[in-house]
Amino acid sequence: MAIDLVKYVSAGEGPPKLWIDFNAYTKKLLLADGENPWANPASYMSFYGQAHGLVNADVVVIDIWDLFHHWMLEDEEAIPSMAGKKRITVAAKAMLEAYAPRELLAEVLTAISNNYGGSVPIVLVMPSPRSILIKANKAANGVDVEPEEAHIDTASMYVADYLRYFSEVDLSGVLLREDPESMPGSAEELSWYQPIFNVAKHYRWSVGMHLPFSNNGFSAPDDVNFSIVPSDCSAADSSDGKDITKSLWEAKDSVSPANNGFYYLTIPEDTTPELVLDTLSGLRS
Repeated sequence: MAIDLVKYVSAGEGPPKLWIDFNAYTKKLLLADGENPWANPASYMSFYGQAHGLVNADVVVIDIWDLFHHWMLEDEEAIPSMAGKKRITVAAKAMLEAYAPRELLAEVLTAISNNYGGSVPIVLVMPSPRSILIKANKAANGVDVEPEEAHIDTASMYVADYLRYFSEVDLSGVLLREDPESMPGSAEELSWYQPIFNVAKHYRWSVGMHLPFSNNGFSAPDDVNFSIVPSDCSAADSSDGKDITKSLWEAKDSVSPANNGFYYLTIPEDTTPELVLDTLSGLRS
């Protein structure tokens, strides 16, 4: 049975749990320049096992956009299958329905579940429906689009159908990432993702939002089980996850205690291993 993600990451005794985005950092350390960790399930499991062990993260995180990124780079049929249509939902639909990356992810998740299930939560991280429309169109057609409510609602249904495919895996949750350049303007706009919230509730997955606010934030709707916002944002006090990346690596400020919830941090790819180990050790002490 999957671990309850929200209960797991909530602060109890001891230091807060660490949710770490280590993908870029560990790729730089462990892979040759341009090497694809997603070549097959075995290669990804080899990479991920080493990468996770380097930082000893408290959450197992699988980055779906990273998979799609490599698929689009290496499968000569990927971009043509997504490109050339005027409707801005077509590229994302073709990407999410593509057989090869979906089957690869299913095999990886089965292996991940066998290796980590029952000990730490397993979470799928992917762009929000709004963001996935923008990214897919940019990759397929080289254009910038501004999705409207109807487009985002349609994309949400596509993402919900995609997630149903992994219902047999011991997932603990799904995290939807917003991009700073295309942030929703209100909590109401997050409600356009309702098909995803419904799927998560049906399978008893926690669903979260990563909201990189630059100014004042807003509270996520009730169907969102947790949120991650910058630690210096006005919404931080009411969010479960405090993104301490900026204060940790850029401002080099001391990290304020998390009275509840967890710390979220991204490790910059060029950070030295010694600094990473010292920093993580300090957060855990």
